[in-house]
Amino acid sequence: MRILDWLIPILTIIGLYWFSASFFLAKRSLPHSASCDEAHSLLTEVLKLEPSEVSLILGEDYDNKDAAASGSLRDGCWLPRKVDSVVILVVDAMRFDFSQYSLPKSVGARIDKHQTPSSQLLQFVADPPTVTMQRLKGLTTGSLPTFADISGNMGGSTMDEDSWVQQLKNTDYKHRGLQYPSKLGFVGDDTWIDLFPVLFDESHPYPSFNTRDLDTVDNGCLKELPNLMKHVRRKNSHSLEDLELVVSHFLGVDHVGHTYGPFNEHMDAKYRQMDEAISTTLDLLDEEDQEEEIGSKSCHLALVFGDHGMTNDGNHGGGTDEEINAALFVHFSKGCHLDDMNRTMPLEKAAEIMGSTYVQDKFQSMNQIDLVPTISILLGLPIPYQNLGGIVPSLLAAHDIRETAAALALNAAQVWRYFTIYSQTANRLPNLPELEEQLKDAVSTYREALQHNEDGQDSNAFYTACGLFKLFLVEASELGHRVWTRFDTLGMTGGGLILAFVVLATLLPLLFLGKSFLKEQNQQICNSRGVLENILALTFVVFHCGMLSFSNSYIDAEQRIVMFMMTILGGVIFVRLNSTVAGGNSRLLPYVPVLLPILSRISEIFVSGHGLDPSIRLYAAHSQWLFLPSLALLFAIRTQVFEKIDRHHPVNTGGSIIGSSTLHAGIDCLSLVLLAFSWIEKRNPDPSRNGYWSARGVIGLLIFSIVLSILNAFSTSSRDLQSDETSENTSLSCARTSVAKALSMISRLLIAIMLVTGPATSCTVLIACLQGWMLFNLAGATGFYQVSVPVQALLWRLVVRHVFFATNHGCAFNMLQYSAAFVATIEFDFVFAGSQLFMNTFGWEIVGISAVCLTTFFTRKPLWKWYCFYQILEGFLNCISVSILRRHLMVWATYAPRFIFSAIFLVLNSMGQLTYNFLVMTAA
Repeated sequence: MRILDWLIPILTIIGLYWFSASFFLAKRSLPHSASCDEAHSLLTEVLKLEPSEVSLILGEDYDNKDAAASGSLRDGCWLPRKVDSVVILVVDAMRFDFSQYSLPKSVGARIDKHQTPSSQLLQFVADPPTVTMQRLKGLTTGSLPTFADISGNMGGSTMDEDSWVQQLKNTDYKHRGLQYPSKLGFVGDDTWIDLFPVLFDESHPYPSFNTRDLDTVDNGCLKELPNLMKHVRRKNSHSLEDLELVVSHFLGVDHVGHTYGPFNEHMDAKYRQMDEAISTTLDLLDEEDQEEEIGSKSCHLALVFGDHGMTNDGNHGGGTDEEINAALFVHFSKGCHLDDMNRTMPLEKAAEIMGSTYVQDKFQSMNQIDLVPTISILLGLPIPYQNLGGIVPSLLAAHDIRETAAALALNAAQVWRYFTIYSQTANRLPNLPELEEQLKDAVSTYREALQHNEDGQDSNAFYTACGLFKLFLVEASELGHRVWTRFDTLGMTGGGLILAFVVLATLLPLLFLGKSFLKEQNQQICNSRGVLENILALTFVVFHCGMLSFSNSYIDAEQRIVMFMMTILGGVIFVRLNSTVAGGNSRLLPYVPVLLPILSRISEIFVSGHGLDPSIRLYAAHSQWLFLPSLALLFAIRTQVFEKIDRHHPVNTGGSIIGSSTLHAGIDCLSLVLLAFSWIEKRNPDPSRNGYWSARGVIGLLIFSIVLSILNAFSTSSRDLQSDETSENTSLSCARTSVAKALSMISRLLIAIMLVTGPATSCTVLIACLQGWMLFNLAGATGFYQVSVPVQALLWRLVVRHVFFATNHGCAFNMLQYSAAFVATIEFDFVFAGSQLFMNTFGWEIVGISAVCLTTFFTRKPLWKWYCFYQILEGFLNCISVSILRRHLMVWATYAPRFIFSAIFLVLNSMGQLTYNFLVMTAA
């Protein structure tokens, strides 16, 4: 065993870790919070306005600290507050297109086909990654998400940035126009409590991880929300129990999507439930206005939105249109008196005056971070320090264009201050001079408007200033999207160089071995057709490992590309092998290259529903008429084929029961039987028959068999040390034992994959086993029927990768099959559920690695080394692609997830290499 064989996987892991740690550095948070008394300094020091101009904006006595401290001169920190309370209803994963027709009683009845100042339905655009934790961070801080924090969505993390929720709790109530302190109330998804563990005075959190549980969180919200609504703060209220903020986070829509998909009767029922809940809540706010006296009616703001959307498969996490386009319904109660106003929206007027369709086009939809400065001004709060969102004028409830202009000016000053401080202390930002020129143009126009201000009369300059400030905020947000993450280029270079060395250290010995092998054993393969196979293989490897990772379109179409490559390569080999007449055991070999893509195509077309275990009654491939025969065939393979191997290659167990192949085969067969019972029970509409106990039995048997294998390994090593056999016989016995162990381990891996992926996988496993047997036979072919080792390795890679895609997986987080975490229990356990999800996602890669290692062990060809080289090359070229495209718009939506999956494949490959080295060393 050469030291290089041990060094390569270790260096691969080191280089990959160094590169990843440098690439996924989080955006640096600044330890600053906005204060209530800094509006004056923002206007004078940041926008360079004169004191007289500031007085026109904030009021003559704004900077009178003594009066301000008493609360006698103002009812808001930066600007006067507009609403008395805010009620937020989050419908997790509510897509914009669904909200238009699925909420007729609540949303539809209030917009009545026409947007009004008091009721508006907007497209609510999220930033990827579209997972709840990151979305709530953006919705409360106004900052852009940190991609590396996506793991926090599974565990939670306390908010450490300035947010409007923190400001609402910590800002003196006197400075916000309140006579008494108010409280914050919450019910629903416990992610809010993870982020803000001590800020809500009354909270009713519910666990959010069990995607199969469609009703517990929603029922809890429906139970507690009416009690919270009774204490919503009213105008001039003197109660210490008043709630200034009520948050209710419903999860049912998201869980239905994960479990059954978005187009089914469960989703229809859930939206009807949400429609009723939203309508009842909005009616309570409107009825409260009717009970109050004229002139003292309260102004309540209700915000109903989705934190993200969902794909047509019901998942989320990426950056597709279905995932980022959520819905936002804004409703001001009648006490706000917005519908009594006949006014033109500021930005529409600005677009008309400026003659710019760009201005109007930019504001047809609303970014989620834009809600942060808007809600802050409405509640009389300072805008959070690190906010990058821009106020939405149509939601500002302003009765005068001067109020809108003042709010946008303060918003622009806050964003520019953050950019300049961040650039000076954290990381130099590009394009700041160009952005500063835009801000100066807006400020110049605003000063002109202030100088020509006349009481009771709006100036066109105010509208123009609003448009220019908003354009500045849009450009600032886009700049943030391009540069919000800092990259350690030195670390990325160091990690990349290590991987480059690994690529060369792997390839050069392979080229030498390949030349020697062709010269000695494979002269006839160097004819024109054999050369064509190798050229095609080289082209496909370069494309799949490298060029594909530079195009988001290619990444999205990877399954079809893999299928195409397998078909073309198999067809070329098939033509060559059929140019002569085969005989004896070689009759099947010429057809193997073409049967491989045919079987893969059958698998992806006719076997569907993978990973949707709760929906097994909805898919034909989940029928017992398919999975029971498939399991029976797998049962027969496990007993008959392994028995044949034992008969022809008996393994000496020394009388040890734990080493008995019959015992291990019996455990695996019993696991298949329990698996069949579990799936049959899950097809039963009776919810009490959920198949959990049978699934737990399978897990228990798998763990038990692994323990037996470990004990067997130790007992075998002990007997080998005491053996009197010749070294040749000992080596042969060890080899046979290793093969038997490998086959048993592969069978258990397949059972584990079937358990966590669902009934459809039984057919997939059967097809994959047939493909593996064909590839094994092709690897053992000799003479004219021999296929070069690099081509064989590529065929293995394409087959394994296609099974990954055909089982409804993909190199994106929205393709994770969360139902795998709940195949044996309805309760969520991070380690247990995470292990099941990992096996569901990467189990096929582990099976492929094991099968290639076993084939290499039998054939003594460098098949495994070529297989490793392809994955190392893919990992290295993916590092190059994300390095070059790190500022690309799609980097976090497409390129970074593809890199992460490639990196995990590479780590598994490296671990497989270390394991293979150990087994070879032990067998020797």
